Amino acid sequence: MGKPLAHKFSGVQEMQVDSTQQFVDQLNWHSNQSTQALERLASGSRLLAPQDDAAGLAVSSRMKAKSRQLDAVANNIANGISYTQTQDGFLKGAQEVLNRMETLAIRAQDTTLSSGQRALFQEEFRALKDTFNDLRTTQYNGRDLFDGKELTITTSPEQRPLVSAGVDLFTSDINSVTAKTTHLVTPPDAQSALRTITRASEQITQHRTGGGAALAGLQSASDRLSNQRTNLLSALSRISDADVATEATNLAKSKANLQIGIYSIKQGNKANSHLSNLLG
Repeated sequence: MGKPLAHKFSGVQEMQVDSTQQFVDQLNWHSNQSTQALERLASGSRLLAPQDDAAGLAVSSRMKAKSRQLDAVANNIANGISYTQTQDGFLKGAQEVLNRMETLAIRAQDTTLSSGQRALFQEEFRALKDTFNDLRTTQYNGRDLFDGKELTITTSPEQRPLVSAGVDLFTSDINSVTAKTTHLVTPPDAQSALRTITRASEQITQHRTGGGAALAGLQSASDRLSNQRTNLLSALSRISDADVATEATNLAKSKANLQIGIYSIKQGNKANSHLSNLLG
């Protein structure tokens, strides 16, 4: 004799329970895949957890640390460029003041000038000396621009820093420009003042030349650093960035599989309910 119908139905139920559990397990797996795809699309990164790619995570972490170092170096270089440009700007102003002082010293050698005219030249000359003195005592972020101290700037995490020679506007020749003994009271005094101003002017020209070389070096370091950072970020992007097309495809597949799984479970439940009704 065959098995009772109720016993057969019990066996069918057990098979359906196993099948339903398999569907549920598959639904959970597809749901996790869908969630991960959404997270990768939302964050733009495929490395959401260490288990995603342990080696890739380690490499990307080192690259990010390197990127932060390059950013810090870039700030140092930018500050160095600003400092040197500011320094050159004041040197240019000082040079223009000396140029005017030279002109006055030449004109003051004219023996046809009256004492009143010479006094006017001397008055402007004295004002220019004060202006020159103000220029050479200028500061940048609390640091004296022209005290002769070297400027040291880190241009790379690995390489030696760039050292720019300091600009000293307090040498004996330059101090002579603002000395009380430098004046235009008489033609001989004007001749002596002209020689003093010429020596100071030559020193400032040399300082501007050195500053130009320092700026060129800093700009070159900035360009090299920018290129290095661009290459690093490109490599980091290839390692850590999510592939939008792939993740969008995975998301669509996961959603489709979820819908299929849910439909299959519903159909199985309906068949089970219908069989139960038949057995009564």
